[in-house]
This record gives sequence, structure tokens and C-alpha cells, in this order.
Amino acid sequence: MKLLAGFGATDITPPLGTQKAGWLKVILADRILDPLFARAAILDDGHGRGISFIQLDTLSVRWTTASQIRQCIEKRTGFPGKNIMIAATHNHAGPAVANVGDSRRDDAYLGELIRRVTDLFAETWANRTDAEIGFGHGLEFGLTVNRRAVMRDGTVKTHAGMADENILHIEGPIDPEVAVLAARAKDGRPLGLIVNFSCHPTHHGATGELSAGFPGALDREMKMRGWPQTVFLNGACGNLIDLT
Repeated sequence: MKLLAGFGATDITPPLGTQKAGWLKVILADRILDPLFARAAILDDGHGRGISFIQLDTLSVRWTTASQIRQCIEKRTGFPGKNIMIAATHNHAGPAVANVGDSRRDDAYLGELIRRVTDLFAETWANRTDAEIGFGHGLEFGLTVNRRAVMRDGTVKTHAGMADENILHIEGPIDPEVAVLAARAKDGRPLGLIVNFSCHPTHHGATGELSAGFPGALDREMKMRGWPQTVFLNGACGNLIDLT
């Protein structure tokens, strides 16, 4: 069976002074630690049957924004919008893309985001190449924990702190599986990775820094190992907190 694969990325870092999201209060971005990206992976058979994954280094993505991105991509390339998964990394050090707490979403930024992601997809679509894929998975217990604890009085407390003697037990599990799909060209050239792991990237978020956090660091590390793009897809992370 024929397989075509394409990977790409585009910078979506907002301007300084933009409102951040994820902390229930107004925080204005005052410096950039590392850029934010949208990343795309496309896998198809060359006959209109395919899937795509788009990763955004943002806290969330509203269904209206995802719908607009899908519509723009389908109009531009003909690729069916219903076959595109659009996912945020849950980055707490990014722009206000939704009204959360006192922060207000930046509609001008969202318009530019939609345009850049549409351009990214069109470029990635045009650069697809014959490819082969491989899959692997493992377990990682050392990066994240469940942040909710059942207390001895029967209440449940978030961020209880593991040293609290009133903790009876942790409320629930984590998902430790790391799943990786790798694509390379027929000549052996690495094209990109799709990585799925459940974590809660809250790095650098409560002050003015803009940063992609753990997913951005993962992409940079894999670039040094020869992989041009790493699309990170977060898992169920609502009750998790990172140990780093």
C-alpha cells in the first residue's frame, strides 16, 4: 500500500504585551524564552484517503477555531476537514486563545493563527513524499503524578503535597504510556515523529514568560537526534501535574 507523509511547522509566537491564559488572572507576556509553534503531520495514500494531526503550543483550542481551521484547509487544499485532528499541548505559558478567568482571548491573534496554520498545512501537503512508518511504545513513571489526594476526613484536595500526613491515598492513576509513530522517506531520511504522552505542561506559566514548555524542549531534543519535526499530542491530563 502506498503511503505519503509530510511534516511541517510554523511559528505562532504572539507579540509581547499579549495576554496569557491558564492562571485565572491577567498576565501580560513580557519576554520570550522559546518560540511557540504549530506543527502538522499528514499521512495519506495519494488518493484522498488520509489523516492529519495539527499540534498547537497553546493552552486549548476552541471548537469554533478548530472548525475555522478545518474549513480553510479544505477550501485551500481539498483535504477533508473531518480527517484533521487539531490539538493543543495545554501550554500554560502561551497566549489567551479563550476567555479563562480574567484573561480575554485575542481575536486578532486567533485570526492570524488560523491563517498561519492554513499556510502550514498547504506547504506540508505540497511537500509529502513516499514514506514508511514504524511504531513503538514504552512506560514513563518519573515525569508526572496525579495531583489530587483523598484526605483522611473524606475530602479530596488538589495539590495536597505528598508530605501531608492527612493524605489517605492518591485519588487516581496516571497514564504512563509513551507512544511514538515515526515516519521516514524511502531513502531512509527521517521525516518526523508523532508522540503521545499524558502530561500537564505548566512550566514558566505564572509570570510573563512565553514558552512552549516540555513539548518544545522535546522537539529541540529530537532535532539534535536527526528528526526534523516532532508533533506532540497530549493525553488526558486534567488531574496530572508534572514533577519537573
